[in-house]
Amino acid sequence: MKEEIKEYKRAKILDTALRLFSEQGFSGTSMEAVAEALGVTKPFIYTYFDNKYALLTAIYEQMTDQLVVLLNQALDSEGDSPDRQLAHLVEQLARINMNSRIATVFLQEEKHLDKKFLEAVRRREKEFDHRLSALIRKGADMGVFQVEDPSVAGLGITGMVRWIHRWYQPGGRLSADDIARLISRMALDTLRAARKP
Repeated sequence: MKEEIKEYKRAKILDTALRLFSEQGFSGTSMEAVAEALGVTKPFIYTYFDNKYALLTAIYEQMTDQLVVLLNQALDSEGDSPDRQLAHLVEQLARINMNSRIATVFLQEEKHLDKKFLEAVRRREKEFDHRLSALIRKGADMGVFQVEDPSVAGLGITGMVRWIHRWYQPGGRLSADDIARLISRMALDTLRAARKP
């Protein structure tokens, strides 16, 4: 029970920091601001995080862990064909990127990360890209996809998904589920398109 309460408090701190970093930027947010938004004192936050940089690092760890989990879930569904695995993955990635707070911080605040930690993030991103292109290559070998370069195709799909937060509007004409499905279909349509002569 003690550990659950500790984890709950830690998650609340991170959620508040994420909101403030997305709204005011990392540089524009102080530990005082995080404490004030939570209604606690700074020493309370220091019980869980050494400083503001530790908060940002923890947020990035959380985000990259989530990406790896989603990729593993998609690839571990052995009964599914590559197109179904990819469709599931793209839908889940689309939903994550509709959260403007997560996407904004992930794309704009990496310049504040410690060099070694940033290198670790880059390695995880490259591993993600490598495994995604392997999935596309597998689909191409099975005749499910028609694609000239699986690596470029994977990067193109990731790029398409990554910028959804710039235009997605909650409560808009299409629901989050509708958009996730449409983006997924677009990704599959791109990979199934016949090669130009």
